[in-house]
Amino acid sequence: MTGRRGAACVMAAGAMVVSMATSEPIAAQGGGAGRVAGVVTLTASAAAPSPASAYSRRSVGANARALPEARSVVVYFADIVALADLKAMRTEVAQRDEQFVPHVVAVTAGSTVEFPNQDLFFHNVFSLSRSATFDLGRYPSGSSRSRLFPKPGIVKIYCHIHSQMSAVVRVFEHPWFTIPDEGGAFVIDGVPPGEHTLVAWHERIGERRDRVLIRSGATSNVTFTLPVLEPGS
Repeated sequence: MTGRRGAACVMAAGAMVVSMATSEPIAAQGGGAGRVAGVVTLTASAAAPSPASAYSRRSVGANARALPEARSVVVYFADIVALADLKAMRTEVAQRDEQFVPHVVAVTAGSTVEFPNQDLFFHNVFSLSRSATFDLGRYPSGSSRSRLFPKPGIVKIYCHIHSQMSAVVRVFEHPWFTIPDEGGAFVIDGVPPGEHTLVAWHERIGERRDRVLIRSGATSNVTFTLPVLEPGS
């Protein structure tokens, strides 16, 4: 069951849709947990390529396959603070066909992301983001470098050699987040009971918020609609 508070406003830059509901952080409490399940619906064609980069593509290799837009969405709770120590994760963002694959990953603070080079030429990985500023240097095909992400935040990743390449690492200080599958379906388990704010975030669109009532041992269902713009619109 969901409840919406506040009016949604469409922002001119990127047609971002955001509800105006706000709340204070809610600490994770004892008792049985619940779960949230739902679907993120995108208004653009699933085959539309993401124009996330500010630069035009200058490929020297084969044309890259367009990545599913639903896999660039992160769904997370914005007002639950974990009391226990976070479990570190390890995931991978490959450099393949002159793009980062996947384009978006989500991890807990203290997790490590590997950046293997699966192309036949050199790549680079760097970020100037406030929560993680680094440069892994240039390295050849078949090699890999990694980075630990200790602070929560949004980390935007680029390549010095190929300006059209970009990726995003979302780092959270709690475990209640996920990335939908290619069809937009998602599930978050083990959510503390109570009324919480659930967010669906997309790099180009911004975020959509909804208040969700989580009951012990029950599943709450949510549907988000994100107005992804067609390329060139």
